[in-house]
Amino acid sequence: MTAPVRLPELGPYLGHLVDPPGRFEPAEIGLDDVRLALVTDLFERAQTARGCLLSGDSAGALSALGRSVWLDLWRGAVDRVTTQTVAVIEARLRRAAKASAMSNRRLARMLPNAEDRAVLHARLDAAAIPLEQLTERLATARAEAWVEIVRQAAGALQSAWEAVEHVVHQALAEWQPAIAAAENWRPAPLIRWVPGVLLAVLAGWLGLGIGGYLPLPAFLAPVSTWFWGLPWP
Repeated sequence: MTAPVRLPELGPYLGHLVDPPGRFEPAEIGLDDVRLALVTDLFERAQTARGCLLSGDSAGALSALGRSVWLDLWRGAVDRVTTQTVAVIEARLRRAAKASAMSNRRLARMLPNAEDRAVLHARLDAAAIPLEQLTERLATARAEAWVEIVRQAAGALQSAWEAVEHVVHQALAEWQPAIAAAENWRPAPLIRWVPGVLLAVLAGWLGLGIGGYLPLPAFLAPVSTWFWGLPWP
């Protein structure tokens, strides 16, 4: 009687993916949470596939840990990393703009837009191209070969994740000049003087009008009456 095919534990093949929290800095991105959630989901699927193989249900094993499963887990992780990275970049820009008193309108032009998000998502997703190519063989592989491909896929997933960490670091570095520009922004000198100049002109016009040198609008007549009614020495 042929012994059932066994799927080994995937942890040793996942390398740094199974490191404890604290691997990625800055922690505000939350990459460790995404990484450990990805590993947890993969372990659960692998446990299901392991049970199917032990009972001789190769179709069930393929369903539990087939190509679509690997890609779905990966794309879910990429979606989360994209969202969290963009959120951190936006938060840093907002803090910098608040420190420099930058206007909301100017800040809005600097924040990541839909295109920026799409480009980052594509860069992150591309890290798993070797994994995608490898898992194409899962649908047609025989049991023994299937187990070996799963082992290789675990190694490819680790490499893909390391590439994700590199892309995130790159993205943060690429946005740093914009963040520094927002923090160091100052209004143009002319803009700072405009309110004062306008106030001085208005005060001068009002003074001339009350003094009788310029005509005053009817609605300001009570002001003039009040002014000249004061007990001047």
